[in-house]
Amino acid sequence: MRRISVWSVLLASTIAMSTATTAYADSQWAAATTTFPGNIRAGSREVPVKPGDKTVVAIKNLQAGTTVTMLNGTEVLTPKPLTADEKGNLNIPLTVPTDAATGLHLLTVITQNPASVSQVMLKLSRIVPPKNTEAFRLQTTSVGERAYQSAVSADGKLFVTSARGPKDGSRLMRLNAGTLAIEAEATLPKDKKGEQIGVFGVGVDNAHNQVWTTNTLAETVTVYDAKTLSVVKVFPEGSVSHPRDVVIDEANNRAYVSAALTGFVEVYDTKTLEHIGQLEFVVERGKNLFNSTDLTLDSAGSKLYGVSRDTPWVGWIDLKTGKSTTVKVPQAQGATDIARDPQTGRLYVASQETNNVVVLDAGGKVLADTYIGAGGVSVVWDPVTSQVFAATRAGGTVAVLNKDGKLVANIPMDETPNHLTAAPDGTVYLVSMYGTSGDKAQTGSVTKITPKN
Repeated sequence: MRRISVWSVLLASTIAMSTATTAYADSQWAAATTTFPGNIRAGSREVPVKPGDKTVVAIKNLQAGTTVTMLNGTEVLTPKPLTADEKGNLNIPLTVPTDAATGLHLLTVITQNPASVSQVMLKLSRIVPPKNTEAFRLQTTSVGERAYQSAVSADGKLFVTSARGPKDGSRLMRLNAGTLAIEAEATLPKDKKGEQIGVFGVGVDNAHNQVWTTNTLAETVTVYDAKTLSVVKVFPEGSVSHPRDVVIDEANNRAYVSAALTGFVEVYDTKTLEHIGQLEFVVERGKNLFNSTDLTLDSAGSKLYGVSRDTPWVGWIDLKTGKSTTVKVPQAQGATDIARDPQTGRLYVASQETNNVVVLDAGGKVLADTYIGAGGVSVVWDPVTSQVFAATRAGGTVAVLNKDGKLVANIPMDETPNHLTAAPDGTVYLVSMYGTSGDKAQTGSVTKITPKN
């Protein structure tokens, strides 16, 4: 099979370099750095890269003049070393052979000045065609830049967050879950520097009529009044490392916040609004850490479930004892979200790198592995229809699976999905960060997905 090759003619902007800077260091025996001296990404998270496509390996934050050679296996993809520009950036265009296999392709990147070796995965995806779209009714409304997550309350309110960055603005909105009309917007508190504390994750506490949000950049958690959207409490900045998701256990007055990519979960008392402890997903040490992302709760069974993004682990914590159980699931690479069927205990894991939803039984045994399209980013269980809804970020779709993992529908969204929420009445809400690739305004949206039958 042919390997991935560099375009025969590189983009002019990529090869704007002098003859002198394309050479290797004077000595090939220069000591290597312990880490890759920049940032590297192959392909795109927003657009699926398919066999036959043209794509780019983007490298940033190198030293000016660093030379780069790239290989696929033993094949050198750069006949001559390429050189980072004066800002330390370099784009390496690639043409993917039409007969290349879909899946993950490991590329090796070698630098000189300074010397280093790194590897990056290029993911090739296939397109899942639309299926049974006529079975669903869609209603969409715009909710601002880079919409992130949503949560629905028992009284029919939908709370939506959006955030771009520390200085680009953030929003917490309350919508009518039926009409999607925006009813209110919170005035967000400010951090120690006087900047807005952006909101990312969101959960609703119906028992105390409050909304919990994670403030990823400020490394804290904020609680709002659900009716007025006024601030009830801001926990200390820096008190939780990279908070991502929050789930509420109303029956036991608890809120659980994932400290993303650490394995830790911070525990809060929703009645007293105090931080009361920490839980951890524990696996082998070293390279096998549990890099947590999303959480889901079994309140009746006193278990909290999570997935690891950078290592193929799925786990659950016994909330009575604090003991964790983890199972290795090689089929789930880049896992981002997890859902659970409370009747059977089955788990559904969505993964960005392997483009799939993996179905596990209550003990962690793999029952099904379903390809859903490029970038599986979110998954929810719909208790009304006993179906699974899974969103693909790069694919721009929402896949619908039955409880056994069979694909029964695939709905194109023409947007960049990020998060799904299932309401008690069987309605599913999709939050899209922004529109199709190239959406400079980065306008986010909420789509209400309702089965017609």
